[in-house]
Amino acid sequence: MYKFFRNILPKWFYSILEFILWYKRGFLENAPQAVKQNVFSKYSIKDAVWIETGTYLGQTTEYLAKRFQHIHSIEPSPELYESALKKFKKYKNVSLYNDISENIMPKILSQLNGNINLWLDGHYSAGLTFKGKKECPVEDELLALSKNIKNFEKICILIDDYRCFLPHNDIYIDYPSVDYLVDYARKNKYHWSVEQDIFIMWNF
Repeated sequence: MYKFFRNILPKWFYSILEFILWYKRGFLENAPQAVKQNVFSKYSIKDAVWIETGTYLGQTTEYLAKRFQHIHSIEPSPELYESALKKFKKYKNVSLYNDISENIMPKILSQLNGNINLWLDGHYSAGLTFKGKKECPVEDELLALSKNIKNFEKICILIDDYRCFLPHNDIYIDYPSVDYLVDYARKNKYHWSVEQDIFIMWNF
């Protein structure tokens, strides 16, 4: 149903609808796309490539592709992947992968160097989002980064759906705790913050 309305409504109308629903939630939980984009703009490394886990409907992919040199986007759902192929067929700076991030991220990270941004949003959070053996592969994704850490200078990591990592979450039980994210940041001597349901880590 979400995808149906997302595809038939004008972008401006849908953006207004997102803000209305966010207002009714008391500006809590998942923020509208435009709000998340402000977080990307504030924290991301301007001259760096992106790795995105969870292409989903391609909103974030499209936003990043218009502003950054290259986007590697991973989508495990065959249906959403096929949709993304059609959406981004004219984008030369978007590479799409149809697999779980645990399999693809180590390969991509081993081939990149310099500065990098990561948008980790490949975890299951209801709706059309993909649910594999793991609801949340964030630990594997961060482990893949750690194994290739010497390849990179500046690093910015943004992890969506922060609310699902909180201790009182009893819906998505396969998520690591907030403590895990904070400990990872401290271990790697990253700064960290939380804005608009996004956990952010950076080393510059």
